[in-house]
Amino acid sequence: MRNTRLNLNFRLILLIVLTAMPYAVSHGERLPDELKWSPADSVTEATNRNWWYLFKKGQLSMSDTTVQWPKFLGFCVKVYNWGDRVFSSTDHDYVIGTGKKWRARLINDNWNDSYYLHFTNKFRSLMNGNIHALAGASIQYMAVSYTYSLDITHMVNGGPINYKKQEFGFNCARFSIDGYYYSNGGGTYIRTFGNYKDHKNVRIPFDGVSKNSFGIDGYYFFNGYKYSQGAAYNFSKFQLRSQGCFMAGFAYCNQNITFDFTKLPEELHPYMSFDRMNYRFHYNDYNLLFGYGYNCVIDHHWLYNITVIPGFGFNHCYEDSADGSAKLLSVSGRAMTSFTYNNRNWFAGLQAKVRGNWYHSKGTSLFNSVESVVLSGGIRF
Repeated sequence: MRNTRLNLNFRLILLIVLTAMPYAVSHGERLPDELKWSPADSVTEATNRNWWYLFKKGQLSMSDTTVQWPKFLGFCVKVYNWGDRVFSSTDHDYVIGTGKKWRARLINDNWNDSYYLHFTNKFRSLMNGNIHALAGASIQYMAVSYTYSLDITHMVNGGPINYKKQEFGFNCARFSIDGYYYSNGGGTYIRTFGNYKDHKNVRIPFDGVSKNSFGIDGYYFFNGYKYSQGAAYNFSKFQLRSQGCFMAGFAYCNQNITFDFTKLPEELHPYMSFDRMNYRFHYNDYNLLFGYGYNCVIDHHWLYNITVIPGFGFNHCYEDSADGSAKLLSVSGRAMTSFTYNNRNWFAGLQAKVRGNWYHSKGTSLFNSVESVVLSGGIRF
């Protein structure tokens, strides 16, 4: 009988303690460490596969199939892993990853823009900017990159910063998407102007040209298992053996280019064979692209690439454009080449790029292009 009462008393005390514990926790009372419990205590550190636990330990990997994810987060991880297999897998005899997720680099971008203007009355004029040195930086995480550059020529000399560039990118083994924004508010030179000096090259400053351009290019690489565009231009892969690749894609570009001939020097006025003093070329450019790129592996440090991508489509003009609201045939082109040097996590590159667009109507033809030579270097981490 005595033992029975003791057992009943012990059970009653245990019940009171267990009942009071939630009340103590809800009122902020600190429990002794030996009474605390968490799900992680039921497993050892070696077998705990909870995603948050692994994240805090710096051991989380989205490719690890043993990680325990919440339902929605797990679905997102499955989608990511599927995309990684389909769009990022490569033949490791030709292309391998760098083993690093981040890349940072400093950039010296020598940029020039050109304009070839032709009217049906046989007037022709070639204008281009003085080569401007831009300084910038680029940060890249896995497939995503952002680059910003400013005109340091005028920055150092105290003039206005007329030239600006921003570039965005998403690049993987199967496809590449690149966005850009270019701005030029002056600093252009006239090289030829009608019959002035019998069409000989001159160099006359002209502040009547302004340009704003933005767009996006997308390419699919048909041989992305063995060829890496990112190895040559984004430093995101290592190309081990030489290989070429056909590519196809789509390009959209918004062009807003203005010529204000009221700012012409007096000496050129007699050679104007057109009536209007202002021309604006404001249009959306849509093109289908098809081209070819080749990676030549010189040795395990050096890689050379050349890529040519012509495009064909149409221009859709705004009402304030020179020809009003119209749809016109469009021809565009991209060409680029690069030398890339890799030494473990350090890299450097010399790249030359040309991007051109042609606007053509019954009375007017304009071909404008942006040319750049980029020297950059950085580190993977």
